[in-house]
Amino acid sequence: MDYSYELIEPHEDLPVKIIIHTSDNSAFIPRHWHESVEISYVLSGKIDQIYIDGKEYESREGDIVLINSNSIHSFSVGRGENRKSLTLFIPADFLKAVYPESDKIEFHCISNGEQEIEIKKQFDELRNILNSIVNTYLDIEKDPLAYIKVTSLSYELIYHLLKNFKSDKKSSSVFKARNYIERLTLITDFIKDHYNQELSLDLLSNEFNLSSEYLSRFFMKHTGMTVLNYINAIRLEKSFPELMNTDHPIIQIALNHGFPNEKSFNRVFKAVYEITPHQYRKEQKN
Repeated sequence: MDYSYELIEPHEDLPVKIIIHTSDNSAFIPRHWHESVEISYVLSGKIDQIYIDGKEYESREGDIVLINSNSIHSFSVGRGENRKSLTLFIPADFLKAVYPESDKIEFHCISNGEQEIEIKKQFDELRNILNSIVNTYLDIEKDPLAYIKVTSLSYELIYHLLKNFKSDKKSSSVFKARNYIERLTLITDFIKDHYNQELSLDLLSNEFNLSSEYLSRFFMKHTGMTVLNYINAIRLEKSFPELMNTDHPIIQIALNHGFPNEKSFNRVFKAVYEITPHQYRKEQKN
């Protein structure tokens, strides 16, 4: 996964992309954005933190969190048992084909803590649709026609979102969003391409003809994290497959992915997974 602008491709025979998560391990997805509308629905367990454009949510069983197009977001979950959740992406092209004015609207659809009776009913209907999508999708290998029902439910999902959770975007906010998304994409693409090299705020400032102070403020304002933390998040995610799929020494993995030393890798890894890379590798192998 690319942790800057992310291109979401739907499944071959479906208009949406569906991911069902069942892992009990810790996980961290750094901040990123994409044009697709994303829905997170917890079926059991919880998601410890969902960050969306400066706000943070804890999502428990039954909670629905919708992330609008180009909203900067991240996910963090600790270790737990019997966790299961749905992530559903509605690609921008599909939404626009169904509703041509889609670039002028957004959705306000976060169930966490909702108390208004009428809105709670709307969320109950939404849960029924999502549960049907999950159940049908899980049968897709057994039933060769199941993709037709998932497609039908995808249209029902969009209808329900447009009818009950749609609001107009302000034109000025759309213009501003496009501007900062373009600049953020350039910066994060550069970090992604050079994450395993020596990177610093000064180097990035020179690369994009910005002052260090402006770049630091800009990045923090629009992502909610410092440039260094973002770089470390990319390095951590890129290093994870090597940690789990090889027997390479920890110091080698750290240096391969841009960390200056093993201590730095340990510190960043432990902040996310709560244990050291060595301990995590040992636990998973056992």
